[in-house]
Amino acid sequence: MSTLARLVGFGLDFGKGWPMLTPATPEAQVVLVCRASAAGTWAATGAIEQWRRRAGMSGSMTLLGVVAVAASPRRPPRIATERLQLLRGWTPQIWSVGWVDALLAADDPRDVGAPPDVEALRTAIWQKVHSAREGKR
Repeated sequence: MSTLARLVGFGLDFGKGWPMLTPATPEAQVVLVCRASAAGTWAATGAIEQWRRRAGMSGSMTLLGVVAVAASPRRPPRIATERLQLLRGWTPQIWSVGWVDALLAADDPRDVGAPPDVEALRTAIWQKVHSAREGKR
């Protein structure tokens, strides 16, 4: 399970791929996570393009948004900021999570606790998940 999933308290980490779903699987609600770096935003751009074309995907998925996790305590590089701006037009939501130095030394991120931006992310995703479910009824 990823650090972010542990901190928000829900979700699964599918690594570098989309969830593999069967026709019997209920709709998956997906949040992509990337580093706010050149490589991370490049990977997110490719993943969003796959989702837009539904390339190599099985089952039914709803993309709730993208979380850009700070790659360092410094400001993100310009290329990362520009790519995230581009993704704002392709995905329903972009959230940002700042750098937390204490997480580097933690065996379990829950020992450090969730910073305010992660708490806000938890609430925002939870609301999106439940509003999406209500919309399906």
